[in-house]
This record gives sequence, structure tokens and C-alpha cells, in this order.
Amino acid sequence: MEKELLIKIGNTIKTTRMSNGLSQADLAEKSQLHKNFIGMVERGQRGATISSLQKICLALGFSLTEFFQSLNL
Repeated sequence: MEKELLIKIGNTIKTTRMSNGLSQADLAEKSQLHKNFIGMVERGQRGATISSLQKICLALGFSLTEFFQSLNL
């Protein structure tokens, strides 16, 4: 269950990033996180803290609330 959630979160971030025309490096710079971390989160290999998710969401132009709503949990 946890792995499935991590994959769903990662896929949502990746899809949104790509639709915004950003590379992983672009998102990493905008969110002030390491690009390797972004890649691992997108692949579901690593969980992100709420703080990291907030940085990613802000860099992608939406709120944490909107992000979690988009997951349809």
C-alpha cells in the first residue's frame, strides 16, 4: 500500500512537471531540492516530507491541498 502511494505521488509530480515544460533539474532549482531527490520521488523510490512536497507544489504552481485532491485517495 505504501509503495503504491509513493508511486502515485511520484507519477503526479512527474506528469505535472512535464505538462509545465520543466525538466527534473528545473524543478529541483525552483524547489531548492536536489535533482536526484526529485528523480527518486518521481520514481516512487523515496518518500517526501510535507515540507519537501510543499516546496515541489509551490514550484509547480499549486497548493498542497490541490495536490492531495488530485491524488483522488
